[in-house]
Amino acid sequence: HAFIQMFEMGIIYRKTRLVNWSHALNTAISDIEVDNKELPGRTVKAVKGHDPKKKYEFGTLTSFAYKIADDQGNPTDEEIVVATTRLETMLGDTGVAIHPDDERYKHLHGKFVVHPFCDRTIPIVLD
Repeated sequence: HAFIQMFEMGIIYRKTRLVNWSHALNTAISDIEVDNKELPGRTVKAVKGHDPKKKYEFGTLTSFAYKIADDQGNPTDEEIVVATTRLETMLGDTGVAIHPDDERYKHLHGKFVVHPFCDRTIPIVLD
């Protein structure tokens, strides 16, 4: 009930955006509670609160391709390559963003891609 009251008063709001999630605290934390670190590239290190013997990889980009869908939603031979530092988030992708003025992608305005693991198409959005 408290969240509803705060929402109605304009104290809190709902928005679709990235948050800083703490696995140790099992909650979202503010930007001022995060210690950002610049990495020179691929870095393997232990993570506080995890098994000290286990190391995790940071600072790498993974590229993968979405097939462009035809008018019936079937994959074509054409594809668009995207890159991410968090490959696991692609399972929840709801769109692929392209710059509206980029000549390489003008022919994709209003088109869809086929999700490689889920039986669905997702829109190509102009951003």
